Amino acid sequence: MPPLPQASPPASSRHARGTRRGFAVPALGLAAVLVAVAGLWLAGGLDEAEQEPEARPGQAIDTGWFTVTVRDARIAMASGPFGGARQRYLVVRLRAVSKGKETALLENGGLVDGLAARTKAGKWVRPDQVRGVAGGAQTRQVQPGLPVEASAMWRMGPSDAPKRFTVRLLKWEWDEGFSDDEFRWRIDPEDGSVAGRLTLPVAAMPAAAPSTPAPRVRPGTRPRVRPGHSPRTRPGGRATRPAGGTP
Repeated sequence: MPPLPQASPPASSRHARGTRRGFAVPALGLAAVLVAVAGLWLAGGLDEAEQEPEARPGQAIDTGWFTVTVRDARIAMASGPFGGARQRYLVVRLRAVSKGKETALLENGGLVDGLAARTKAGKWVRPDQVRGVAGGAQTRQVQPGLPVEASAMWRMGPSDAPKRFTVRLLKWEWDEGFSDDEFRWRIDPEDGSVAGRLTLPVAAMPAAAPSTPAPRVRPGTRPRVRPGHSPRTRPGGRATRPAGGTP
């Protein structure tokens, strides 16, 4: 018997497994499918926006493994991976809660695999890095049921300043792999089902405050005393000419 899933797998997961294992498709039926697809391609294809559920900032989106709430997008300066030099990033702030029973990661093998943003050329790319805070401390993990405030970051050029930014949240499925029988949360690389799609306005990076020059302070003056002489002081504290000096 396979191990019980960490969370109840969606019905689409069981259907997807049956579909992948049932490769016996009649040749005539396959040809008809190919002709139909070719007709759609010649007619302009299917509008991907119609196939992907639109979401709005602040809306909780169920991705299977996580519940994700996207907050906003902005341009900001941040240090590179492993504490590298500061660079410009487009930062999408979000809240993630793991629905599983074991620790999940923010980076490779975890939350980052289910995030993608569209470039100017129309290509979908993962974030360059994801950082998180939970309970007031920085973290690279998502504990079951513990919300994490995360920042998904895409590196930008010195002059990049998009007005809007489109983000996809992909669906996770509790399933076994093609080359192993281990059940775990996965994203089907062929299916790539989308749980939600958001187009966010991008807040510009705040301008640096002008630096105020420090006031110039003139050094205080000191009494000029010739070498080898010390000033005599009258009663009341007023200095007279140095003793032994020229009258």
